Amino acid sequence: MGDNYGAGQYERTKTAIKIAVISGTIFLVLATFIFQAFPMALISLFGSESELYNEFAMMCLRIFLMFCIANGLQGCTSIFFQSVGKPLQASINTFVKQILLVPIAMVILSHTMGVTGVLWAGPVTDGIAVIISIILLKMNWEKIFPSETAKAVK
Repeated sequence: MGDNYGAGQYERTKTAIKIAVISGTIFLVLATFIFQAFPMALISLFGSESELYNEFAMMCLRIFLMFCIANGLQGCTSIFFQSVGKPLQASINTFVKQILLVPIAMVILSHTMGVTGVLWAGPVTDGIAVIISIILLKMNWEKIFPSETAKAVK
């Protein structure tokens, strides 16, 4: 993306971000299916304990990774902003989720839902993060890719 953007190949840059988001989302749809359908197969890779432990581990995996599909767009958006020389937007996109939203959601949801609330912080913050990514993209798209009319005026 960065090479194409730097060379003024904006259509190729747009195509690259679309391919990255689509590919990442397809991969994460598959991963989410595996997390939801076969959690014990994944958990058993790291050992097997008591039945109670296994049930808790399956619940944790299923809840926390429930909405990881959103990470396809969110992660690609951060990489996109880095590639086109927008480090502030890339940092905001990553920082807000990892440093700000996750701890706050864990504290708030644990107070309202107990231990399960900590797990629900994963899908909640994934959802909020994808909304923030979309907002950042919409706010910056025209600045990153000047329209043909704007280029003609300059």
